[in-house]
Amino acid sequence: MQSGDLIVQKKAIRNKMRKRRDSLSADDICSKSDAIGSRLWQLINRQEAEFIMFYIAFGSEARTQDCISRAIDSGKTVIVPIRGAGGKPELLPSRLFDLQSEVEDGAFGIPEPKPEFRRPFPPEKIDLIVVPGLAFDEKGHRIGYGGGDYDRFLARCPQALFVGLAYEMQMVECAFPAAWDVPVHKIITER
Repeated sequence: MQSGDLIVQKKAIRNKMRKRRDSLSADDICSKSDAIGSRLWQLINRQEAEFIMFYIAFGSEARTQDCISRAIDSGKTVIVPIRGAGGKPELLPSRLFDLQSEVEDGAFGIPEPKPEFRRPFPPEKIDLIVVPGLAFDEKGHRIGYGGGDYDRFLARCPQALFVGLAYEMQMVECAFPAAWDVPVHKIITER
């Protein structure tokens, strides 16, 4: 498949999955996120992960906030992404100590640490990275929001375990990966 066709296919899946995910009720998001969070926490313990990078969920994404708080309370080092200076298309890891007081809505409404609470963290020390996506396939390929930020960041962290979080309905037969796409190692759904 040529690159133009890949773009069209990914865009169609991206739009379909966003609509599908946005159609979930608040109760469905909570119950499915609770099941996903429970499985994620089991994995964190099995892996004995100490330096964990979470995305901070927004909109209809699978919620990560409970796991973030639990990890902080358990003494884990919690890292979250921030956007590059001036809106550069890059993710930078920042250490987080308190989800409630240190976070605000950033670019595109995505929660991230307030400027005074940005604490750079070395990517090479991260054990486990929790990755968002709009769609995932069985091979771990994902379709994100289209900026490539996570693919570029994951390429800098080959030592980490990459874990995608999704609702079961976000699973697709093929995510049409491009050469630069970085697959996740594991995908956790509510099932």
